[in-house]
Amino acid sequence: MFFSIIIPTYNRASLLKDTVNTLLIQTFQDFEIVIVDDGSVDDTKEIIEQINSPKILYFKTENFGVAHARNVGIKQAKGKFVGFLDSDDKVALNHLQVAYNYLIKNNEEKILHLNYVVTTIDGKIKYKNTLPKKLPNDIFKGCNMHVNCIFIENETAQKHLFNESKELMIAEDWDFFIKLSVKHKIKLINQYTVFIIDHVKRSMRNFNVSVWEKRREALIQSLLADIIVCDKYSKKINDVRAHMNSLIALNSIIAKNKKEGLRFFVKSVKENPREIFTRRTLAIFKYLLR
Repeated sequence: MFFSIIIPTYNRASLLKDTVNTLLIQTFQDFEIVIVDDGSVDDTKEIIEQINSPKILYFKTENFGVAHARNVGIKQAKGKFVGFLDSDDKVALNHLQVAYNYLIKNNEEKILHLNYVVTTIDGKIKYKNTLPKKLPNDIFKGCNMHVNCIFIENETAQKHLFNESKELMIAEDWDFFIKLSVKHKIKLINQYTVFIIDHVKRSMRNFNVSVWEKRREALIQSLLADIIVCDKYSKKINDVRAHMNSLIALNSIIAKNKKEGLRFFVKSVKENPREIFTRRTLAIFKYLLR
């Protein structure tokens, strides 16, 4: 088996079927789907039974969070390469074919990352992602990578599990990509095969300043605890703090708390003056002027 695609899910029965179907109709068919149900209390299991595909392996755990669910999936994966797909997103018909073609042609590569667009529920493109120009340096400036886009050789994936701290939740992806990129070469291919669906129930929409301050500190502590990151890239960790503060600033301003937002924005620029030149800063000023 070539791919194991891991889908962590929690109470998304209404969205899960469409997500799974975008995999089942792939032009490349040598894969399994490992669905890890993170303690759902809706009819997720019944939806999976209705799909009734021999490609699907279903596991249910207690509600420990998405990082734990992904790690459970990694440990169960039998494919040569491990990939991920969030249970509210979709992929293009050739998503797996594009990855397979490259990995077979370049069989020394262990990690491949494609690209993504953010769309509305009805498929209108809201944003096209720009991949990092240079890894690992650029990944400290902000996380413009996504787990839905990555394929990792199984043995390598087993050695690089996600940090399961609940305080880190949502930021665990950035933590994962920083640690992965400082230890391994990641091949970036600017081909858009992943669709991140923007909807009202997405985790990032539920913004709370104090929660994100704790999340920021959990991320910093996780990076400082990694020997290679700390030894070789300790100066870059402050870029992470600055970018997290600019994120808090933007979302505070969007929530009409301009004074709080400005406070975090000033902090982010003091920590890393280059934050002033980012796309996020443009968004901050746009919302300030509304």
